[in-house]
Amino acid sequence: MKKFIDPRLGFPLGLSLLLGACSHAPPVNRETDPKILLAQACKPGQTIRSTQGSVWLKARSKDASGQFPATVAAQAPDRLKLEVTNLLGGTEAIITVQGVRYTIEVPDQKKRTEKGYDTWGGIPLRWATDLFLGKIPCPPSALMTTVQTSITSENELLVVVPAGVQGNAERFVYRFRTWGGAPWAESLHWERAGALSAAVDFTFDSPDNKTGSPMKWEATSLQGEVKARWKDREVNSQK
Repeated sequence: MKKFIDPRLGFPLGLSLLLGACSHAPPVNRETDPKILLAQACKPGQTIRSTQGSVWLKARSKDASGQFPATVAAQAPDRLKLEVTNLLGGTEAIITVQGVRYTIEVPDQKKRTEKGYDTWGGIPLRWATDLFLGKIPCPPSALMTTVQTSITSENELLVVVPAGVQGNAERFVYRFRTWGGAPWAESLHWERAGALSAAVDFTFDSPDNKTGSPMKWEATSLQGEVKARWKDREVNSQK
């Protein structure tokens, strides 16, 4: 199988995997069933329909840079609203995501509005809502029967989504740690081949005791990075 990892990401990614391997023994081996492991990776937050609360954000990109508090309202499947505030509680910007499009409104004297498509702050918008809902980015559920899964020599889960009607081929590489007696995805390297090639490294931490959702996460790409840490969160789940 031909690899298409961006060579500019190879060294930092390899170094992080080496350090991770030295820090603890992974809860996965070559005999682990990759299909079951994929279900485990995608399990956190799957019953959550909406979240709201406050987060601390740090962003570095052409879209936004700095550290700021924000209030969040996320609604499955693909609606997200972030209200960025200053330390006095005043609104600095309102970021709205609908599907793969975003709008940024700045309520200053000029009442500026910016619109964009596909990514915000280096994050593919297809996952922006999922991340704030408390989910781990995964292949679309409609394509789960077509994906190719395997356990790598580094005890990671490799998931390949073949090129087809959904677009260019994609790779998901998950690394796990043990939480609650089961594997929990602590990082993900995602990449897409073709003319719209892209790559993002995600890290996840502080799993919520009830939902397994990461209360802290980071997303880093060549376009920038976004870090989020929940301060308080209210969850509405389906029964």
